[in-house]
Amino acid sequence: MTTSEHSLGALLQRMQTEGDLPALSEAIGAINRIAASDREGVNALSNQILKDFALTSKLLKLVNVAYYNQVGGGSISTISRAVMILGFDAVRSIALSLILFDNLKNRAHAQLLKEEFVKVLYAGMLAREMANQLQAADGEEAFISAMLHRLGRLLTMFYLPAETAAIAQRVENDGLGEARAATEVLGLSFEQLGMGIARNWGFPDQLVQSMKALADDKIRKSSVPAERLRALAGFSNELCDVMLNTPDAERSRALAKLTARFGDCLPLTQKQLSGLMEHSLREIGQFALAVNVNLKQSAFAQQASKWLGIAAETSEPAAVPLPDEAASQMALDAAVLHEHAAILASPDDTHDGAPRTPEQIQSVLTSGLQDVSNSLIDDKVSLNDILRMILETMYTGMGFAHVVLCIKDGRHNTMCGKFGFGDAVQERVKAFAFSMTAPPDVFLVALQNNADILITDIDEPNIATRIPDWYRQHVAARTFVLFPISVKGKPIGLIYADRENPGEIAIPERELSLLKSLRNQAVLAIRQSL
Repeated sequence: MTTSEHSLGALLQRMQTEGDLPALSEAIGAINRIAASDREGVNALSNQILKDFALTSKLLKLVNVAYYNQVGGGSISTISRAVMILGFDAVRSIALSLILFDNLKNRAHAQLLKEEFVKVLYAGMLAREMANQLQAADGEEAFISAMLHRLGRLLTMFYLPAETAAIAQRVENDGLGEARAATEVLGLSFEQLGMGIARNWGFPDQLVQSMKALADDKIRKSSVPAERLRALAGFSNELCDVMLNTPDAERSRALAKLTARFGDCLPLTQKQLSGLMEHSLREIGQFALAVNVNLKQSAFAQQASKWLGIAAETSEPAAVPLPDEAASQMALDAAVLHEHAAILASPDDTHDGAPRTPEQIQSVLTSGLQDVSNSLIDDKVSLNDILRMILETMYTGMGFAHVVLCIKDGRHNTMCGKFGFGDAVQERVKAFAFSMTAPPDVFLVALQNNADILITDIDEPNIATRIPDWYRQHVAARTFVLFPISVKGKPIGLIYADRENPGEIAIPERELSLLKSLRNQAVLAIRQSL
């Protein structure tokens, strides 16, 4: 083991003693595992995000504020629809930025860290805009690469403040470069620390390699993807430093020097760059609005606004002034999504705090129903996307522990699990594989009679014998509800939802009507696809 590897292991062990780093690592690692898997996709990403209901509500609020005017249609009220409209990679990068922000903001030196994060987030947004403009790399990869570019420095500030101060002191008093000062204090450079943690979190090697620091001389154009990402990340982060630290009188010279150094690999005119910088600043304003960050308190945001000739934020809620019509629409969208944020606080509120009101539950179901209705008239939306949105709405609205969709396999005359939502839901999905010709248990009765059935307790004497053996062997939930899907009088699918303990599912009349409407939308979607 090299000295740097030993130092990395020691630092990681120290950081793991911090209460929130293990949770941060697991959340980011889980999303990266989904992104790297050929077998998982939209449903797995949606399900992972839905496990954290604060993350869910902020992500829904952010995608509506940031993208609603671009994509049209009704407000986005499900993660599944957000992925469908914005794309897997876009939702992944938004989720990663929110996870980092939420896990790293609550520190004793919170304002300093928020300031650093605003700068990192702006670098990511600018790198994405440049990648899209130049077609130099995937925009979302560029976003993540730029956010990670100084990860080692960022995490040292968060988790090792004493060491951060010691490094700064050596730079200032002894005239050392930051890399050497960090190596003397930590045993390795910020770059080595960041790359080691990124590998530990499961980021692909291409993104890890893009975190390498750039040389001070001219950056040459490269055909290697990791080098293109590295150039985008390096430029956007260095531009942030120039914007924050350069006096007004030296602004033009500093910008010209930077663009000349990167001109071979990032050939942007000053007008193009200014447009991308302004667009990125507006995106920062939208992000700040979604996560309740006041940009008036950010020196970087104020300096960036000054550079671009945009008036800095003077009042809530808009972080950067927008045209009247756009500002009005943003305020309207934000108000609607504020209701969603409260609603989506957690289906487990009934266990951990005050239960949600019937009105809140009905609002989630109604919004999801509208989302599905909008998608049904969109030819670009697949059947699986619509069915996924229906299940997600039931899951978040009612606070079920698991929701599973089953579809009939006509060749074998069986009902088989397809996908679902909830913790370890794949185990539930695999459990559902039962014959349509078995003795008439509760599942077959629901299917054959097209009857919605609520089982309050599978061990009640009058129902225990109708619970099939396969269910008792593979599924622990003692209460569940069934919504059969029937087309032209023939059962072709089943929606199953559960909670762990007897009596935990109660469905009032209004909620039942909305759930039936969602099931009927599934029937309509399947009928349209035939």
